[in-house]
Amino acid sequence: MKYTCICIFVLLAVLALPVSAAETCGCDISSDTRAEYDAALIETDAADVSPLHAPWGTPVGKFSGTRIVELAQAHWLTGYDVKRRLPLWVAYRLTSHDVAKKRKRTQCFRPDPRVAINDGGTVCASYKGDGMDRGHMVPSADMTRSERAMVNSYIFTNIAHQYPGFNRTLWRDLEIRVRTMARISGEIYVVTGAIFDRDDDGRPDRTGLAAYPIKSGNPKSAVATHFYKVVFVAGEGSDPPKITAWLFRHKNVRTSGQVSAAIIDKARVPLSVIEKLSGLDIAPALNIVSTARH
Repeated sequence: MKYTCICIFVLLAVLALPVSAAETCGCDISSDTRAEYDAALIETDAADVSPLHAPWGTPVGKFSGTRIVELAQAHWLTGYDVKRRLPLWVAYRLTSHDVAKKRKRTQCFRPDPRVAINDGGTVCASYKGDGMDRGHMVPSADMTRSERAMVNSYIFTNIAHQYPGFNRTLWRDLEIRVRTMARISGEIYVVTGAIFDRDDDGRPDRTGLAAYPIKSGNPKSAVATHFYKVVFVAGEGSDPPKITAWLFRHKNVRTSGQVSAAIIDKARVPLSVIEKLSGLDIAPALNIVSTARH
């Protein structure tokens, strides 16, 4: 009996120790509020939100060797690559009402409590010392609808390494353009993703080539060679959606104004180009694809 009691005591002590999911690196909310928002992540049912954010289906991989875990949040969906330790794609609905709301930036960079470190998760140390930004796949500026939505956009399953110049200028300017499209159209559907084509053969790399070009971090998260965005605007009646897609090589470029606009215009590609390079069927329920030039 004595040994049994000692074992139970030790077990309870271990369970009481802080875990990585309680770690934060730059958090503007209290620990109690963070715990509440983390609980909302865990409690979200994919069946409830998938039709809202991906009416034409979530991206489906055409390749083997990559393990994708689908995570559902109230305000977006994520396809998380556990081997590369980053979101391979995100999908979400964005309306004019969403982008009309103003909210002060409230951040809380932290691990996702649903993904363990030994099963593909990342921690604060995964993003230190490499000179790169923690880039959002779902922009926090698209999540101004509530504090919870904004704060939860800072979980690491929504974060990818991005060069500072790319993240703070060209990618930011594309995000602004997408929000403008939401204002004009009233409702759009966005898919954003990371691509790995280090050998430039026009096809997705094997997972073993994912280290591009990881410099530091523990555990390390891979750096994508390309990023893309796809915007779907629903057609009238049975008409297929209009699709606008952009594909960018991930470089540490700094642009602004008309230069950014010109680069973004030139980055327009057919959806099929992104699907070939990513190895994904981006909207599997679509039988007819119509690419709109806005």
